[in-house]
Amino acid sequence: MRLIFFSLFLFSAAHLFAEAPADFAAPKEVAPGVFEIGAVRLDKGAGTVSFPAKVNMVDGLIEYLLVSPEGAKHESLLVSEVQPKEVHMAMLLLGAKGMATAGSAPGRIDAESLAKAPKLTGDRIGIAVRWKTAAGEERSVPVERWIIKRMAASRKAAKEVVAEDGPWLYTGSYFYETRFLAQTEGAFASMVSYPAALINNPRNGANDDHLWFVNKAAVPPEGTAVDFIIKLEVNGR
Repeated sequence: MRLIFFSLFLFSAAHLFAEAPADFAAPKEVAPGVFEIGAVRLDKGAGTVSFPAKVNMVDGLIEYLLVSPEGAKHESLLVSEVQPKEVHMAMLLLGAKGMATAGSAPGRIDAESLAKAPKLTGDRIGIAVRWKTAAGEERSVPVERWIIKRMAASRKAAKEVVAEDGPWLYTGSYFYETRFLAQTEGAFASMVSYPAALINNPRNGANDDHLWFVNKAAVPPEGTAVDFIIKLEVNGR
């Protein structure tokens, strides 16, 4: 099992990063069917990839669900120190395919770029966050419970609803020249259509960068450590 998995890792790394340095930590089996790639944990039996993150914002407008410290932290709900390329490798080994398409250089996210954004495709995934309260109680919820969609109901008031439950899209980012954009942009997961991110939001309104806000009534305090858990849906592509 270990030899087969490691051979698959080397094949995937060589294929995906043929034009860029493949400086990955080799997968290490820590339990039957459970592997670690750096701080990323792959559970083949459960169909999950998980890694540590923390709450970065407790209020305000967001364009991203999760970024690295090199990404747009000022507009992201969560932040993680792990490497996007290692998350992507774990997802490939789990069986995700992503968009499998090339793209252009990333640009500024604004109304014009979002209006022209193509409809994204990818693998259906669920995302959960798990954390401990100040009292030590462990909790876990779908991450969309921490997000609000704020829609203008009239000129005087806005209607707020918690983002609907349901899958996200593992789009898998892409290379531009020799750069793997999820890595260089620090973009794990985007609330608005952004092909450079590993994960995209398929909900109505993903073409609007003024729609998504932190659900401050549900999110734990800033700095709270969480496990970010991605579950690949079977036959969900």
